[in-house]
Order: sequence, then structure tokens, then C-alpha cells
Amino acid sequence: MARHFLFMAHPDHGHVMPTLAVVRELLARGHRVTYLTGDSMSALVAATGATVLTYDSKYREANRVHVANDPLYLFSLLVDESQAMLEEVDRLEDDLPDAIVYDISILFGGRVLARKWGVPAVQTVPMFASNAHFSYLNSIYNEEGRSAGLPTWVDDIFLKIENLAVRHEVRVPPAELWWEIQDFSLVNIPRCFQFAGQSFDERFAFVGPCLPEPAQDSGWRPPAGAGPVALVSLGGVFNQYPEFFRMSVQAFTGTRWHVVMTVGDGMDPDDLGELPPNMEVHRWLPHEAVLPHATVAVTHGGLGTVMMAMHAGCPMVIMPTSIIDWPTARQVRDMNLGRAVHRDEVSAEWLIGAVEEVVADQDVQESLRKMRREVHAAGGTRRAADELERYTARFA
Repeated sequence: MARHFLFMAHPDHGHVMPTLAVVRELLARGHRVTYLTGDSMSALVAATGATVLTYDSKYREANRVHVANDPLYLFSLLVDESQAMLEEVDRLEDDLPDAIVYDISILFGGRVLARKWGVPAVQTVPMFASNAHFSYLNSIYNEEGRSAGLPTWVDDIFLKIENLAVRHEVRVPPAELWWEIQDFSLVNIPRCFQFAGQSFDERFAFVGPCLPEPAQDSGWRPPAGAGPVALVSLGGVFNQYPEFFRMSVQAFTGTRWHVVMTVGDGMDPDDLGELPPNMEVHRWLPHEAVLPHATVAVTHGGLGTVMMAMHAGCPMVIMPTSIIDWPTARQVRDMNLGRAVHRDEVSAEWLIGAVEEVVADQDVQESLRKMRREVHAAGGTRRAADELERYTARFA
């Protein structure tokens, strides 16, 4: 039975990209997909064949430093994004979807809309999931995951959530809207990488990374005669660290490595000056095109890049650029899949030393082989589509 799915995600690469292969798969199976996101992601979404709705997003205009380090600023922004989405999606009231598939970062909008329309909802989680045994929020804001209670700014967010719900005639306590466990969630990591993974019940499907099948072909290949490939990237959001990119040039100059560096909008590539012959720099290049050829990945620890690296069996050196990425860095370190370093402790000498060390470490390589098997076994895109069909069939 063909269904109409409404996907909702704010315009962040790390939240939109994990859904696109699933959208393509659903469309190939004869379903209909409408996708609500910001203008900056509309072309990528339209390329899947989905019907695109855009809303007046302020996310890409937000202060990146505050987004990375100020939780009150970030969560306030995401509640505002939810509100802007709800204002735009009213046009669908004459063509209601059979199910809403919303990204966890705009869960406030997704959960209000599901109640307003009375349709089932599925949460997509391109990060660590949370339940009664593990709180991702707590792991971010309390060092090493030690519980120190919730921060005081949570009360301010409760008030914003309550106002959002009341505006759309949904009378639910804000704590319930925020903390409830959704009836069903698709999680883009394998269960073995999830903190307290065995404590999550059947409401969570750990499908792993949902990558294009076959992997997207960007036309990139290692140059003839190139040395082992190192991907260096701080992702698409928290990448305003030109000093790190310059440090990376210094670290890899004259080495055996062929370095593929993506800087996003973190700096103008021309500002790096003349590059050594073993380096190439791009604003952006699909990581799934580079990582199958890579021997190591130097990254900020975004879960999308980390999952792609694990899918390819590639060890990592992680320098988080936001507090959001530290739980991932700790898990990679503790599961012996790579190295992690604080931003103020990294140097060119440390960086090249860590790269050579992690590649030569046979225990790391064995850990990666085991993790790669788990990532592939999780099911990815096809399982995610299967799970969506299975869950929504309960409401047909």
C-alpha cells in the first residue's frame, strides 16, 4: 500500500543527509514523500524526487560559535525552527500525510504536529538515542557522561515549548513533549556503538548509516601514484577554524600522505596559499566518495562522518569543534577506533604523530574490522525503509 510521508528536518547537513537515501528508496517503492526543510537544503532534497516545501529558516544565519557552545542559544533556536516549520506546513491540511518522519533536533515541531493532525510519527536520530538509562543531553553537558543534573536553562526551554504547543492548540506538558520516548525511532548508528545500547527496546531501530546505494559518485579518485589518502574535514557547520586547516597543511607537508581537505565555509581555500603537491583542498566533497579510498580520517567527530568512516573501516583522529561532538569522540576513543584530542591541545606535530600511530595500531585495526561488520549488518537504507513501512502499516 502506497503511503504519503512528510519528512521534516532543519537545514543542517548532518541531519538532512542521513535521510536522503531513505527518501529515494521510499519513492522507488511507490510511496509519496513531501520534505520540509530550509532553502539551503532544497536542491539536495529535490534531487531525490521528493516534493519540497521550504520554510523561513534562520538556522544558517545563526551565530556558529553560540550554536556550538551555548546550549540555551541552540535549543531556543531549534524551538524557533520548529515554530517556523509549523507555520509553513499548514498548507498540507488538505493533503495530510499518512505519517510524519521528523528529525530529533526539531522534535518539538514534529511532536506537536503529530498531535495536531492525529497521524503517526517516526523520529529520525542521526546521533545517540536517549532513554531512561542514557541521556545524550546529559552526556554532552556533563563531562564524561557523569550525571550532574539538568542545567537551569532547561526551564527557559520548557516555557518556549509550552508556548509553541498552546499556539497550535496542543495541551500537553512541555516535559512530556520533550522527554517522552517516541513510539518509534530510526537511529543512524549500530546498537553496539550506542551508549547503553542493550537497554533500548523495540521502539528503537538501530539501522546504522543510510548511504546512497551505490555510493554517490562525485568523480573523485586518488591521483595516479598518490600515497595513502587522509581525509581532513571539520564538517559543514562548526568549521570556522582556519588555524586548524593551516596546521594541517603544516603537519602533512612533505609526508607520504595524499591529503584531501574540505573546509566548507570555515575559510577561503585561497587563503591557505600555495599548497604542497600532496594536498588538495575543496569547499566541499562528498565524504562517502573519499572514505572508501582513505586510510585515515581527521575529523571533528560529527556522527555522519564517523559512521561513514566506520562503514569504510577507516580509523579516525578526532578534534571536536563543539560540545555536541564530545560524546562521539569519547566513544571512538573508548572503543579503540581512533584518537581524540581537545582543540587547545592539538599541534601539527601531535596531529601527524596521531595519524601515523592510529594507522599502525593493530588493535585499532581489529576494532575497526569488528565495527565495520556491525555497521554493515545494521541494514542501512533498505532496512530503514522496511522499518518505516512496517511501523506505518499498523495504522493503515
